[in-house]
Order: sequence, then C-alpha cells, then structure tokens
Amino acid sequence: MPAHVNGSVMYVRCSVLTEHRTSVNVKAVTVKTRASIVDSVETLRDTVAALGLTLLSSPSGHEHGADLVLVNPAGGQIALEVKRLSLASVDGLERRLSEWSNLPSTSNGVRVVVADRVTQGAREMLQRAGWGWLDLRGHLHLAGPGLFIDSDVPRLKRPSSRSEPLAGRVGVEVAALMLLDPDRPAAVRQLAAQLGRAPSSVSEVVSSLRTASLLDQERRPIVPDLFQALAARWDSAEAHVASVPSPGQGAVNDALRLGLDNIEDESGWALTESVAAAAYGAPISLRADSPSEFYVPDEATLRRAVHLLGTADDRASRAATVRIAPVPVICSRRVDASDWAGQVWPLAQPLFVALDLTQDPGRGRDVIGQWTPPEPWRRVW
Repeated sequence: MPAHVNGSVMYVRCSVLTEHRTSVNVKAVTVKTRASIVDSVETLRDTVAALGLTLLSSPSGHEHGADLVLVNPAGGQIALEVKRLSLASVDGLERRLSEWSNLPSTSNGVRVVVADRVTQGAREMLQRAGWGWLDLRGHLHLAGPGLFIDSDVPRLKRPSSRSEPLAGRVGVEVAALMLLDPDRPAAVRQLAAQLGRAPSSVSEVVSSLRTASLLDQERRPIVPDLFQALAARWDSAEAHVASVPSPGQGAVNDALRLGLDNIEDESGWALTESVAAAAYGAPISLRADSPSEFYVPDEATLRRAVHLLGTADDRASRAATVRIAPVPVICSRRVDASDWAGQVWPLAQPLFVALDLTQDPGRGRDVIGQWTPPEPWRRVW
C-alpha cells in the first residue's frame, strides 16, 4: 500500500456544523453531537490501523489544541480535519465543501469526509477539491503532502438500526413529515399523533436523525442532507395501466378512491412526477400526451386500478403509472391546483414530486436543480 508522509508535525482538529454552519469547540456542543464526532474519529482510527497507520490521541502541549495525530510506520505525522455526513452525493456537496472551506482550519492538513456512503460522483468532486473520504462501505482515500492512500478497506461493522434512522418505515414517515415543515423543530408527541405511531418509535427515529447529523441542535431538518438521505430510501410498488380514470364516473371512481370531491380533507389519488412538476412551474418540457404518474393510498387501490383500468402492454404504451404512496401523507395532504394551474387532478406536495424526480439521475436531477417551488412551499433539495 503506497502510504508516504513527511516528517513535519501537523495536527488533527474535528469540528461540526451548527444550523448556522459555524465551527464550534467540541466542549461546547451537546453530548450527542460530541458522541458523533468521537465515533467518526474512532472509525477513522480503526480503518487506518488496518493499513499500518495510527491515529493517536492528542499529545499534551500542542499549541494548536490538536485532538488526534495520524502517524505512519516511519514516524511521519499529518493532520486530518474530519467532517461527518450521512450521505455524500453530488447534490449539495459543492455547497457544503464551500461552507466548510470558509471555516477556521488546521493549516497544511488534509480534510476528510466520513460518510455512510460516498457516491462515485461525490468521490470525483472530493478528489478535485483536494479532500479525502472514508466510505463506511469499505473505501478510504487520503491525499496530501507526502501522503497518498486509495484503497479498499475492511467493511465496517454494519451500524445498528438506531444509526440508520431511515432504514424502517417509521423513519421514512418522520423524515417526510419534517421536510414538509422544515422550520419547525421536531416534537415527538405531535409527530407521533400525526403519523399514528407510538411516541417511543418516533423518539428513537428523532434521536437517530440527530446522531446522523440530519437534524440541527434545535431538532430542525438539515437540508438538503435529510432530503438526500430520504431520496436514497424512496421506493414503492407500481403498475402501468392502459387508461386513466376521469371525473364523473360515479361508482368506478368510488371504487378507485380518487377522492376528488374533497381534495384537501380527503385521502385519494395524487398527481406527481413531470406533469405535477410542470404545474408547480418547474423548468420541464412535456408532450401533450405525456403519461401521468399517480400515487394511490394503498395496495388494495393499486390492485383495483389495474383491474378496472387495464394493464398496459409495456411502459411505452401506458396511459399512466400508478404507485403506492411510500408515506400516507402524500395522499392525505394533497394540493388543489384547479384555480391556479388548471389541473383537474390533485397534486402531490412539491417535496414528493422532487423526491420522484430525483430517482432519475439525469433529467430529473437537472430539473430539481433549477426548480424552486412557489410560496408557501419551501425548497429543501
């Protein structure tokens, strides 16, 4: 393994971001934030140990208040400034690197992002910016004065479900509800009541979100980080149908649970993807016959839609796609756009439309990169 360091002594300082994105002393943060810092440093220590290098606790007397020192077998030392992310992806990473670059920094050190997952695009961006990374799935990249490491490393022990707040359905529901109102701090009992979940389950998710640095100290979502983490978990069953229901079909519409009579207070079908994005003013081009994409409340409604509307032979011949809402709030908090967009179908909230578009790494992500929804909605991507 090529690992070369010079003999100069440099120092390791770890910092975190508050909601104001400022560097703070470890002693001043909460116990949970401090634990997140320590966990990241300990994880990096264990990883470099497998390569014959060592991360030492800060020796006493260092004038820069170092916390750790990386030492190679020859005795050379180099500074690492550690930043923690749940997910490192291209979306939002350039902004985050710019913010971090403006913070006070250890001179001549190497900055390293420790993340549960570092996408290929993010790796390329970090390398161009001169940053290192530790992808907890099993890859370490460090490059600095006299130092170069780019190696697969032993995959770290799989985190517990507590450290993966969006691994379960409750976590996805909590994240979605919080992103709908990103300025409101998480209130466990209120969230539990809105979701119909046990307060203990919601409390565990909120705690895990803070540990994963997805909520700030006031328990508000950190964006776009939480959005990106939710996008990575965004998935649902779907079916392509041969026809589209229309208003005024009485018993058929009742069976399909369209919910067109009382849009804002009744659960029902919600239009999403490109057609909905266009209604919200997103910069997207549509053909007049573009297929519609709908969310439906549950699996029973999906099966009924396939039975009553027919199955399309393939995606190209579909009249519409119908998918089960990953979270119930999609179908229970719809938007009536008939007055301002001339759209007969209720729309999914912009958040959910953006999550759907993000699943297309090309066209979809280009669209949301240029799209800010109108008030009262907030851009969280």
